[in-house]
Amino acid sequence: MIGHGSSFGRRLRSLRLAKGLRQAELARLVGRHQTAIGPWERDEYAPPPDIVERLARALDTSAEYLLFGRHPRRSAIALAGRIGPGGLAEPAELGTASLRDDQLIGWRVEDETMAPAYRTGQVLLVLATAETRLDELLGRDVVAELADGRNLLRRLLPGARPEVFDLAAWNAPTLAGASLVAARRVVGVVAAEALVASTAE
Repeated sequence: MIGHGSSFGRRLRSLRLAKGLRQAELARLVGRHQTAIGPWERDEYAPPPDIVERLARALDTSAEYLLFGRHPRRSAIALAGRIGPGGLAEPAELGTASLRDDQLIGWRVEDETMAPAYRTGQVLLVLATAETRLDELLGRDVVAELADGRNLLRRLLPGARPEVFDLAAWNAPTLAGASLVAARRVVGVVAAEALVASTAE
């Protein structure tokens, strides 16, 4: 018996109903007797692992979701490139990492310019869309797109004149009076090992 606190049965039932299947139809799809699904949906006992896999395939989900409630649609954040020496953001074909949000891109940190905030081996989560209202990003960490084409990981600070900005780093000199085209806000960071990488170097 799984126990009343488990939600395996609720997830199974919800997915079955969403697919418009009767219990007998789902049982047939996974090679079980038509009466098998009811007890699973009532959390009376769990099906064996191979049947959980079959159920997941039949319901367009994952065994992990059925068993643990973890979302089955984790796909990928595009890794845009590396944060290299001096915080220089260098585009590169790095593949993807398993975390999904179409609003985000990742940059792999390979430099200590912004340590201790960001360390080598971490992946920065950066908004995919560049923001042009730079005054709203003052005091925030950004991947700044400079007028000369470079991209730098820095903290955005006000410059001496309204049209320029200072770009500060923990372990590198401040770049004063930089002319920016746009900036992408850093919204988080994850350890690279926390991502199941499918990267190609």
